[in-house]
Amino acid sequence: MKIKVIHRYINVEILRVFFLTLGLFIFIVLMDRASTIAKTVLGQGISLLDFLSVLTKGIPSILGITIPMSFILAVLIVFIQLENNNELVALKSCGISVKELSKPVFFIGTILSLFAFFSLMFIMPKSNVAMKKEIEKLIRKKITLSISSKSFVSNFPGVTFYAEKVYPQEGYLENFMVSLLKKEEIITIFAKKGILRTKDDTVFLDIQDGTAQVLDWKKPESVRVLDFKNYTVKLYKFREKEKFSAPKYKTLTSLISTPSIEAKVEIFKRISLALAPLILGVLAFSFGVSLPRGSLGVGILVAVFSIVVFYVLYTFSEKMAYKNGIPLLSLLPDFIFLVFTAFLYNQAIKEKVRLNIGGRW
Repeated sequence: MKIKVIHRYINVEILRVFFLTLGLFIFIVLMDRASTIAKTVLGQGISLLDFLSVLTKGIPSILGITIPMSFILAVLIVFIQLENNNELVALKSCGISVKELSKPVFFIGTILSLFAFFSLMFIMPKSNVAMKKEIEKLIRKKITLSISSKSFVSNFPGVTFYAEKVYPQEGYLENFMVSLLKKEEIITIFAKKGILRTKDDTVFLDIQDGTAQVLDWKKPESVRVLDFKNYTVKLYKFREKEKFSAPKYKTLTSLISTPSIEAKVEIFKRISLALAPLILGVLAFSFGVSLPRGSLGVGILVAVFSIVVFYVLYTFSEKMAYKNGIPLLSLLPDFIFLVFTAFLYNQAIKEKVRLNIGGRW
């Protein structure tokens, strides 16, 4: 019963710090992405809620990176704090071994790795697709609605607008001018009413009660003037929608059914990231119980250094896997860290290693 209480206490402490650091890392990564996405989608007709919706859809795509980072930091902080408060010494004096104290780390690490595996294999690809579609949708909305009143606007290639009144949400223009630059002529239309609409991948302008002046570049002296009641102009055709055939957009089921080397490398890449929480968590525990009191700063540096080394190896192994056509090379960072972690953990539970750096004397 006493052991269960201790395990529960360590579990609660690790999870408390883990979720705090996870929220912090997610916020940092999202803020980095937000500046880029904002330049692309924010504008007249695009609300803050639309922008936040894009960011929210991107959260699952960064969990594979932020979960291991948060877990290694949480484990190190908790066990260094236990050492600082003399709780580790008290537990050992009660006959509780270091190996026994590592069980909560293995338990939470396993749960997080399983969650990361499911997230990377199934949730992340769908998140990438949803975010990409949302951005495309908002770009189309922005390009069709960002015409402002009493100013010249050129949102489409070869098309310039000027309108006295604009109702962006309805796509309605009142007392406006539109200039269409063609290969051999320029068409200038003056009209009382116009409605912008999008059908499939094309933007149309429906014009009512207008006059068109057509100037032929080869015959600039002859200008044709046409009066019309109703006229529809094709303004712009968006490029063909992405088919999301890249590996990052595919779930595990789709990747398995794809025979390409890219699909196989993508599977092992995701497995590598999924195993990271468990391996890095045990590594953090081994360091945490081996560092002296007052070494929280050193512990954070160890966590940051481990994360950087892991992701450098992760990037390097991915390139090597593509270059050599061996998907298993994507697991190289896990193998290297697993060997080092196993050695350090074995020394830590036998209390044969003591890292006397950064402590408070």
